[in-house]
Amino acid sequence: MWDYIFSTLLWLCVCTVILLGVYVHQTYKYWKKRGVEFDQPYFPLGNLNFLMRKSFWDYCMHLKERFPRDYVGIYLGLKPALVVQTPELARVVLTKDFEYFNNRYLYSNQSDPLGALNLFTVNNPIWRDVRHELSPMFTGHRLKLVTELMNQNSKELAKKIQRDFVEKKKNVNLKELFSMYTSDTVAYTVFGIRVSILNDQPSPLWFITSNMVHFTFWRGLEFTLVFLMPALAAFLRLKFFSEAATDFIKKMFWSVVDERKDVRNPNDKDLVNHLLQLKENLKLPVHDHSDPEMADKLMLAQAAVFILGSVETSSTTLSYLMHELAHHPEEQETLYEEIRQTLAKTGGDVLQYQELMEMKYLSACIYETLRKYPPVSYLDRKCDRTFTLNDDLTIEAGTPVFLNLLAIHYNENIYPEPKRWNPERFRNVADGDNLNYTFLPFGEGPRFCIGKRYGMMQVRAALAKIVEKFRIEPGEPYEVPTDPYSVMLSPKGGGTVKFVPR
Repeated sequence: MWDYIFSTLLWLCVCTVILLGVYVHQTYKYWKKRGVEFDQPYFPLGNLNFLMRKSFWDYCMHLKERFPRDYVGIYLGLKPALVVQTPELARVVLTKDFEYFNNRYLYSNQSDPLGALNLFTVNNPIWRDVRHELSPMFTGHRLKLVTELMNQNSKELAKKIQRDFVEKKKNVNLKELFSMYTSDTVAYTVFGIRVSILNDQPSPLWFITSNMVHFTFWRGLEFTLVFLMPALAAFLRLKFFSEAATDFIKKMFWSVVDERKDVRNPNDKDLVNHLLQLKENLKLPVHDHSDPEMADKLMLAQAAVFILGSVETSSTTLSYLMHELAHHPEEQETLYEEIRQTLAKTGGDVLQYQELMEMKYLSACIYETLRKYPPVSYLDRKCDRTFTLNDDLTIEAGTPVFLNLLAIHYNENIYPEPKRWNPERFRNVADGDNLNYTFLPFGEGPRFCIGKRYGMMQVRAALAKIVEKFRIEPGEPYEVPTDPYSVMLSPKGGGTVKFVPR
């Protein structure tokens, strides 16, 4: 009897392995059957076998270099995905035929409301309503008010550099330093709290942001699966934000809300106050009436994603900006002269909103950094309905479609010598110009980054103050590897330079 049971189990195992092998073989023929060139996959991760050994940013560069085509097929585990790599196709996916691609592919699970309901991840129709209601938070008038705070924080940033990295001669971790700076700004923008981790004050926001931007192996793996293998992330019930950050955001948000229940300060201009007003006016979308807490979850999710977006991308951009300026002393002096002359005209010690906006070379340095180092190397969409891309290819509903930004930003025909950092490329580029879909660090179309101007001003204020006060010199070789644990671009080790007082 035992022999019979054993032989039956063995037979079932053999059949299972054979069936699995047939299924995998057929799945990995998906793009070949459609005549699409593809990157050779390997079971079980498809083209993601590099995870936690190199970054997805590096993989996008690998695709650009190995497959210089309009589009290429890849496999996210067993899921076929299409990667488009030209400005023309970027326009189709992001704008022209947005109705077919209006949702993202990444995992969004209702058991994780902060991860599922924020403006970055949430699907239609909630996305459309939330974005409409949040847009007034990012008007030019509000940004001018916040610029004053950014300037105050940039002064504290300069003081910390002098105190810690000049006088005490500590080695600077650029990513951490600029995460502190952006954390101080977002503390006021979201919660109305004026604290300064840069000035060594206890900061509740720094607890949140340091958890958000610090990617260990396991946190990096969790975040990567959320973005690239959402079915597995859903099965494992992974979270968009870390457990520690999620709990602290909830406590802090509701603590601020409780303080304002009885006494409302009409001068409050932060995001919490804006969201509370929306809720009171019944403007927050509550599509799921079976969940009485939906409006509260939506508010909390927007606060969480604003914190992450404000800190992560701006700190990365500033880190790579410092690195490039350190290795390009002539360009650094050109920028210094523009800042010095502008300050001389105004007679102030900081540059205000309009002055920062009008400095062409300063903007050019930022734009060129965003071209060469876009914090997110790809834009993800999901094909919601079957779509005919061209005469050769029809994209099936449910197929992930990625736009490889590096294939566009490093296209030699668009940007000669693309690996060279050259701000002159953007000397006369207007703010918000996507250069006919060849410059897309903030995305484009209806789902472009809503905090774009906020993030740019945050970078402008810090850059102007640092270059005014310090000469920046190299602290490491020019070629800096990327952090393999981070889905978004980040220099391995945080990046470092030397600051020399002017």
